[in-house]
Amino acid sequence: MARQTPPTSRRAAPTKVSKPFPWGTVLGSVVLAALLVGVVGYAFANQGEGVRDLVRNPDAAIEGVQVANSEDLARDHVAGAVDYPSVPPNGGAHNSVPQSCAVYDEPIPAEHAVHSLEHGAVWITYNDELAEDQVEVLAGKVEGDPYGLMSPVPDQESPIVLTAWGRTLDLDSASDSRIDDFIEAYASGPQTPERGAACIGNTTTGELAAAPVAPAPDASAAPVDPSAAPQVSAVPSPAAS
Repeated sequence: MARQTPPTSRRAAPTKVSKPFPWGTVLGSVVLAALLVGVVGYAFANQGEGVRDLVRNPDAAIEGVQVANSEDLARDHVAGAVDYPSVPPNGGAHNSVPQSCAVYDEPIPAEHAVHSLEHGAVWITYNDELAEDQVEVLAGKVEGDPYGLMSPVPDQESPIVLTAWGRTLDLDSASDSRIDDFIEAYASGPQTPERGAACIGNTTTGELAAAPVAPAPDASAAPVDPSAAPQVSAVPSPAAS
């Protein structure tokens, strides 16, 4: 009797399970990317706008800047001391020689400093209340700047005053971000009457001496009348013997 071969058993193929498309992950990535682009774009746009305002209209872009009437700022050259209406002055009549832009440890003649403002300098001054470490911070912002000028002004009211031609900004701290804005905006900025002129000249410190005044003529002295001078008669020489 023939031997029967048992039927071969076949394994059923595994059932394919289809995974759903990860719409949640894709949607989340799209939202995150859009948010990131928006934040970066907003920051870039606002930063650019701030820079443009600082260059185009710094008087409005920097909070607290006091702007003088240009008609009140004389530009005459004078030989002696000037009685300025503000301390430190932000313009007006001045000495014919500007103060060389640098960091000074002693007060400098305001008459020379104002001429430097006319050439585009930013003058940073401080009083005795400002701590030494803050003085050093200010000096670091001025050193090497061809239009940076710094000196103490002991009798000014604010601890720190930033001055450009016709512009003044009172501050309390050397860490105030407006210091950098003021320097960027006004150093040889659009307010400069003689833009491009060098900030080089006087290097002495101390107050400027008053110009010497010629003495007035003595009105009590009677004028000399040549006709009233005594006449001297000629004395004849003795006759020859």
